[in-house]
Amino acid sequence: MPKLDVSEAEIAVSNIAGIKHWPGLFDWDVALGVVRDRVTDATIPSYGVSQPGAHFVNMVNGKKGYKITALAQALNIPGFDTDGSFTVGGVFDLHASFGSTSEAAANTAVPAPWGLYSNASGTGLVSVFFGTIAVAETVSATWPTKLAADKLTVIVIVFDRAAGKISIRYNGVEVWSYTNNLVKTISLMKELTMGAVRVSGTGRDVVPRAFATNAFAAFQSALKGSDLTAFENMLFEAAAPA
Repeated sequence: MPKLDVSEAEIAVSNIAGIKHWPGLFDWDVALGVVRDRVTDATIPSYGVSQPGAHFVNMVNGKKGYKITALAQALNIPGFDTDGSFTVGGVFDLHASFGSTSEAAANTAVPAPWGLYSNASGTGLVSVFFGTIAVAETVSATWPTKLAADKLTVIVIVFDRAAGKISIRYNGVEVWSYTNNLVKTISLMKELTMGAVRVSGTGRDVVPRAFATNAFAAFQSALKGSDLTAFENMLFEAAAPA
């Protein structure tokens, strides 16, 4: 029997209360032709017809990762509940995207679209939106870290309804936060796709971003303290050189 390479950091994440989705982004984990959840072993379907096993590449850190080159390879992560608090994060190169993909005529829709996506031309800047709460590229341009093709960046979003706060973290450091009672009440689409989002507007397409990642997870809780540290440590480990 081959020994699976599971680290202490990964074991720590598996023990965090509220973990909901943790795609197994390893070529040995999709031997049956599908991506499976590392906690539940449930199948995580791709957005379109795709062969996940054919989409593993060597990332910039020398490790293998799952490569999204088109919308078909984006992962539709089922049953994600946004009524309460949640945390989503992963490892990204020059591009990143995750969030909802259903159509909404406007950002005031109920429920509203939400997500994060990088600039298509490769500037390393991102836009983030939760209905009417938005972070424009002019804001992410002021952050100390930009996405880049020659490095991996750890991005984590903590949506804390109880505290009425949204926090965006790059490499373990909060780069943006928003505190308002609107965070406690805003209705968001109960969806999560890794690799694509759809912004508000009638007739808008679902737009993918091309990137490779070896770590991505979502929690039905607002991680803080030792739990947040454990999650980010796992992501740092995934992003570290081979």
